[in-house]
Amino acid sequence: MTITLPTTREEVRELVNRREELSDQLNSVTSRRREIAAEIAKAPTGPTRTGLEDRLILLDNRILQLEGDLATTGRLLAAAPSTMDVSQSQPSGDGNFEDGLMVGGFSALFFMAFVVLVLRRRWRKPTAVPIQLGRDADQRFERLEQGMDAIAIEIERVSEGQRFVTRLLSEAQPAGGSVARVGEPSVAESDARRKR
Repeated sequence: MTITLPTTREEVRELVNRREELSDQLNSVTSRRREIAAEIAKAPTGPTRTGLEDRLILLDNRILQLEGDLATTGRLLAAAPSTMDVSQSQPSGDGNFEDGLMVGGFSALFFMAFVVLVLRRRWRKPTAVPIQLGRDADQRFERLEQGMDAIAIEIERVSEGQRFVTRLLSEAQPAGGSVARVGEPSVAESDARRKR
């Protein structure tokens, strides 16, 4: 839908209504984005998390689109001739136009500053591209996990064997404290050979 510069008060009213509708949509999408971001933080790695991340990207794009539409609508309302002011045709509740203008001006200024800050932050911060895993990724991860479990079991067996051999060697040492090397006769065997 292309929006043109308003030429009648009715078109200005339509733009004001459109701006309010866009603002409501932006609030709704922002709220939904917060909910999905919280779900992503709790979701385990896998297809569910990938789906949530894809939805988050779509919501980010929608937020940018709504902010752009709001900015365009605001520019068109600002560019409308002052004779098309909607407030002249609609009766105001208390008739205090200056106070309303101050509140509206500060609100618009605050909103524009917020939009500028958000756009600057998005411009500086690179968006992360989600990693796309193949269909067989779950099976591959499962095989990898099984392989790691098998390696852990084998390492435990080797370490148990080393503990066993160490215990045997420590029990086989003579009481005198001398260490006999493998293949060499012990002191008792040497004495027995000499006596023969």
